[in-house]
Amino acid sequence: MNKYQIIREATINDVSDILKIEKQVFTNDNWSLEMLSAELNNENDRKTLIIIKANEVVAYCMTRKFENELHIINMAVKSSMQGRGYGKLLLKSFLDQLPIKSSVFLEVKHINFPAINLYLSVGFKNISSRTNYYSDGSDALIMYLKK
Repeated sequence: MNKYQIIREATINDVSDILKIEKQVFTNDNWSLEMLSAELNNENDRKTLIIIKANEVVAYCMTRKFENELHIINMAVKSSMQGRGYGKLLLKSFLDQLPIKSSVFLEVKHINFPAINLYLSVGFKNISSRTNYYSDGSDALIMYLKK
C-alpha cells in the first residue's frame, strides 16, 4: 500500500466495480446488482466508502444506520489486494468519521479469520453468534464496538 489511493464515498457510478469485488470475494453469499444499487441510491441512513487505487476500486465498506446504532453490512477488499492493509485503512476511515459514543455492529463468518482479526485489531469485541446464518450453513459472529 502506498500514498496513491483515494478514500471517498461511493456513488451509483461505482456499483459495477463494487459488484466485481462482491462476486470475487463472496462466492456463495454475494449481493446482486439490484441490492448494491439500492444501498447506493438510499443516502438517508446508508453510506458506502471505497478505496480507489490506480483508477480502480479495490475495497468498499457499506454501512447502515438503525435508530441509534450503526451496522457494517458489507465490506470487502479485492482478492489481489488483500493482506496489504486496505481493509484496515477503510475501516479506520469509517470509524474516524463517527461521533463519540457511537455503537457499531457487524456480522462475520465464523471461519473468516483474516476479517475477524481485522475487526479485533480496531477494537471490536465478539458478543454473540448466529447459527446457520449464511446460505452454506456457516455461523456468524456478531461483533460490537463502542467508540
